[in-house]
Amino acid sequence: MAVSIEQRPLAVSSRRGSPRPSVSVVLRYILITVLAILVFMPFILSFLGTFKTNPEVTAYPPTFLPREWHPENWAQTWSVEISGAGQYVFARWFFNSFWLAVVNMVTQLFFCSLAAYAFARMRFPGKDLIFAFIIASMAIPGAVTLIPGYVFFAKLGWINTYWPLIVPKLVVPFGIFMLTQFFKSIPRELEEAAYIDGASRFRTYWNVAMPLSRPALITLAIIQFQGSWNDFLGPLLYLRDAKLLTLTVGLNFFKTQYAVEWNKILVGSMFNAIPILIIFFIFNKYYMEGASYSGLAGQ
Repeated sequence: MAVSIEQRPLAVSSRRGSPRPSVSVVLRYILITVLAILVFMPFILSFLGTFKTNPEVTAYPPTFLPREWHPENWAQTWSVEISGAGQYVFARWFFNSFWLAVVNMVTQLFFCSLAAYAFARMRFPGKDLIFAFIIASMAIPGAVTLIPGYVFFAKLGWINTYWPLIVPKLVVPFGIFMLTQFFKSIPRELEEAAYIDGASRFRTYWNVAMPLSRPALITLAIIQFQGSWNDFLGPLLYLRDAKLLTLTVGLNFFKTQYAVEWNKILVGSMFNAIPILIIFFIFNKYYMEGASYSGLAGQ
């Protein structure tokens, strides 16, 4: 009995077409790399400028790499002495910025989450009207409240203290709105199970809703920490003592009537930018996750 074996040509078309996707991927990564370099170029130039002398920073045409590296600029900036504030005042400014940002971040997370959970889960008269008023307040420019706020805090005797930089930021409309949208996306069955087990409203909020809202909380924490860390107008308006200033305002002391120490200003700017970059790169995953969840919560 004869058995016929049919020979079929091997499929090689997929192999022939494989170089095209690889070339496109390589081109895509090259484009992304070029765009990333262009975006980070101001930061790179500022970082290299911290190792230059002051005349070289302002020289034209500018130089990319320093002719002579001066790492002592960092130590001199950190140990700078300001009249009336003493030595190492730069470290004091850095510490002031850090603890103010941490305090504002923690208090906003707590109070905004409390208000957001009430709007998302509780029923009370006028809830929709109050929530709409909070959202509408986000459209009010901050410049409108500068003079009334200064007069109010001056009558309280809070000028040249940190209270005007903390109390108005205990609750922010954006934080309430963002966390409300996220709390609405949490299944009610999880909270009902906690109620059946005898948990109170606050314990359900603290032990059920808060752990599940970690991406949104981290997102809000990064945004509020960055906003408080980079705040310039508030400390400039309410603080008078050089020892109480934050880093953003203290950098102006490197500008005098007759000279500007640009290399030390660049060093101070690096100290101002590095903490934000570190926090973002550490919590980048949660930041993206929280942003996506909060954007999809209303769908």
